[in-house]
Amino acid sequence: MTYTFWHSGILIGESDLQEAPGNPRQLGGVFHPTAYGLEVFPRISGFLSAGHALKTHIEKNGRSPNELKTSDIAHLLDTTPAGQKIMAIGRVLSEVEMRAPDGVRLECASIAFSDVLEVQRLAQELALSAADRLADLPPDAPRYIVTATFRPGAAASRRESQGGYTRRRHWSADN
Repeated sequence: MTYTFWHSGILIGESDLQEAPGNPRQLGGVFHPTAYGLEVFPRISGFLSAGHALKTHIEKNGRSPNELKTSDIAHLLDTTPAGQKIMAIGRVLSEVEMRAPDGVRLECASIAFSDVLEVQRLAQELALSAADRLADLPPDAPRYIVTATFRPGAAASRRESQGGYTRRRHWSADN
């Protein structure tokens, strides 16, 4: 089943999403961007690297991310390059919508786009055990990934028969 992704009303790509094992609210898959999707991709991806950079900044300043107050986090998001990148990605993602194969808008708690090259670089930097497997991907392996998580308790006004998840219809003037 092909889901589509739109930015400000313009198609940016599609994906045949699959349910994440153990999490029926989460779907993920290879993202196939349109020409406009490739243009906007740098503005909707990079969250993993920006999050890691912000965590590194916090730790270099002798703090733990777990001990920060909400006001501390807000200050870091406003004043650090990594925080500003996170906020910029969030602003653009707030303009992205996901549509089911039948064209109905889906209400998501989050949508994340990743570039496999970024994931490879970050895995190597963090010395993760998966870094070797990621480095060995064939040259024709998919480059872009998308994941979407539906809101908890999103009421069952419609039930997708093949996907098995519950989604709520997003009503707007064009529905």
